[in-house]
Order: sequence, then structure tokens, then C-alpha cells
Amino acid sequence: FQTNSFEQLCINFCNEKLQQLVIELVLKREQEEYAREGIPWVNIDYFNNEAICGLIEDPNKGIIAVLDEECLRPGKQEDKNILVHMNKKLASHKHFVSSASFGAAGKQLNRETEFQISHYAGKVVYSVVGFIEKNKDTLFQDLKRLLYGCDRQMLKDMWPEHAKSESEVTKRRDDPHSTATSYKISLAMLVKTLSCNEPYHGRCINPNIMKSTADFDTRLLIWSTTRCSTSV
Repeated sequence: FQTNSFEQLCINFCNEKLQQLVIELVLKREQEEYAREGIPWVNIDYFNNEAICGLIEDPNKGIIAVLDEECLRPGKQEDKNILVHMNKKLASHKHFVSSASFGAAGKQLNRETEFQISHYAGKVVYSVVGFIEKNKDTLFQDLKRLLYGCDRQMLKDMWPEHAKSESEVTKRRDDPHSTATSYKISLAMLVKTLSCNEPYHGRCINPNIMKSTADFDTRLLIWSTTRCSTSV
């Protein structure tokens, strides 16, 4: 993406949640098992990205919560207001940077539209332009229930929550979950499912940043294999 927007934030959020699962299933549990069985081993220090996941999904002051709050705000809704509220709630978070932050990194960002997250895999700058429109789910519950009632299994699988009665699905029928919140719920379900299974991990190493088929950046390969060795 030339400009990282709402879609890229969702993708990177998914990557963070899966990396968190890798840490839990592979590193933490393995080390705990070694300790229980008294097996000699060398402690491995690893980066725990729980704080980054919390930055995005915290129900009170995470990025998704701030975005949802702005989408529900009465009156004129503007993307730049999202960044204003992020600065108020997240300015002290060590993985969040905006123009309001101290240091050189913040000075390079557009004060009305850009913020930066220090992800597990590296730093990413996002633009809030279009966040509000993309986060609004205009497909209302009645239409979802209608589609769930059809005879196409694929459509039923898209909205499994409508297997429940209408009163159980949501207390506010005309106010469905936002796109980001629905995505967060789906990720939580995915992580729960994966946690119940035996993990097998693979990692694709990017040979260069130019997407060239014949170019191998040695420094990038070494960095990638070292940084991502926990899930190779």
C-alpha cells in the first residue's frame, strides 16, 4: 500500500494477534514445560506484543474504541477528530506516535491525518483519511437475518450469530457492530479456535522490498530470519 489506511490496520492487527498466539503456544508454553520437567535449557528472551494488541483492541481507550466512539458521535463526523482523541488517550503509549508525541518521529507526521504504530514486524505510518466511512457497517441486522434465512450455506456461514433468536443477537437492532469491532470479534473467535489445536508454523521470508523475482537482499533476509525465527 502506498498509503496505509483502515484496511492495512486490520491486516496488521490480525498479524499481531497471530504472533501473540505463536508466542503463547510455542515459546511460553515450551519454556514452562521445560521448567516443569527439569530439562536444562537456556532462557530465550522474546518480544511480547501484548501491549501492541492492547493499543488496538483495548475496550476503553484502544484505537478501535476511539474510532467507534467517533462514528457514533452526533453531528458532523470528521476523520481528523479520530487523531485528536487518539492523542488524548494514547499519547503516552510507547508503541504509538503522532505529531503530538515528543521526538523526531512525530515531527515527520501530518498533524491532522497521520499516526504511527511500532508493530512487532516494524514501524508503520497510517492515514486516518476514510477511517469513519470504512468503519461504518451499513448492512443492518434485518437484512443479515434475511440472508441467513436463505438456502445458501455460504450466506448462512457469513452471519452465524443469527442462528440465535432476534433478542439475543443485539439489544440495539438498528445499531450493528462497526466493521472494526466485527473484525475484532472474528479474530477473537479465530484465536480461540487455533488455541485448541496443535500448532504448526511456517514463515515466508521476503527476499526484497521491491517485489523482484531475482533480487535477494542479504541484510533483509538475515534480519527477517533472526526477527521471525520464533515461527519458522
